[in-house]
Amino acid sequence: MFKRYLKDIIKNLSRQDVLSGLFRNYTNIYYYYKFYFCLQTSVPEVTMERNVFLYRAYIAQRKFRVVLDEIDVSSPPELQPLKTLADYFANPHRREAIVAELDKETKNVNYDNHILLIVAATIYYHEKNLEAAHRVICASDNLECMALTLQIYLKMDRLDLARKELKAMQEKDDDDTLTQLAQAWINISSGGDKLQDAYYIFQVRKDELSIP
Repeated sequence: MFKRYLKDIIKNLSRQDVLSGLFRNYTNIYYYYKFYFCLQTSVPEVTMERNVFLYRAYIAQRKFRVVLDEIDVSSPPELQPLKTLADYFANPHRREAIVAELDKETKNVNYDNHILLIVAATIYYHEKNLEAAHRVICASDNLECMALTLQIYLKMDRLDLARKELKAMQEKDDDDTLTQLAQAWINISSGGDKLQDAYYIFQVRKDELSIP
């Protein structure tokens, strides 16, 4: 059903529309935890981006072996950090070694490789090393990195810094799904009447993502 839905979209769009609008549609599906649809979707025009979210969806479903088996030394460098993430979750006995390797790899951070930044910050976050998670990701202007930075601030109980990060996200792309979700996270952390605002954001985004 979802694959047919994507093909119908492609028929009526230019190639540029497919590369921009369709990819946004696809990432929205991932961000709303519709991992099943990520695994069922194949859009050749966005193969690399699709594969990144494909393997992230496998990891979210705890299908670590698929990622470890399919990503090898010949795979694109954009995918290699995802193998590290799958290895971290699949093999608790290797976590200390994985973190030590990340420490070396992130000494001189390459902010162009946002997948590595997300993976490194995610692992540090799970290690409860919020300072390290913040260090590797805070200077990136990638929207997902900014959203993760905001989550780190919330975990640190720094609502003030989280609000500043939200403002930066809004200036970059106020309509993006991640920016809207970040606003909802801020509202939840603020409590009170803001909880209703958070519910409204989730409801609107849920309706927008409805799939025939």
